[in-house]
Amino acid sequence: MIKLIIGPKGFGKTKQIIDLANSVDTKVCDAVFITDTNRYVYEIKHGIRFVNSAEYGIIRDDGTLLGFLSGLFAGNNDLDSVFIDGVARITKKNVAELGDFFAEADKIAAAEDAVITFTISMGEEELPEFLKKYKEQ
Repeated sequence: MIKLIIGPKGFGKTKQIIDLANSVDTKVCDAVFITDTNRYVYEIKHGIRFVNSAEYGIIRDDGTLLGFLSGLFAGNNDLDSVFIDGVARITKKNVAELGDFFAEADKIAAAEDAVITFTISMGEEELPEFLKKYKEQ
């Protein structure tokens, strides 16, 4: 399943996704928090794997982010929560260009019985049609 946290810049999306990630019971399941900076490394609780995508040097677009996600799930059968802060920044694409990415990410989440939560920087009225179905989940 895909979940979205939507709002304009400065809306508090990062705080929301951090709080959501920190609410995961890491004694029961594994979680990963992905962003493109180390700025929040100390705000994520210890049991959650923090990933600064910029440090890997391989995540250059939506295709490589999908490959990275697949690798995370392939390497950890207990992973059931992934939090991605700033998917447009990480993929270096406009949200409107990420339709295929979200469709594939949804397939990965369904196959792994996992939840992938994304932050999207835009107003709900600007949300592309392909994302509206994920907003309701």
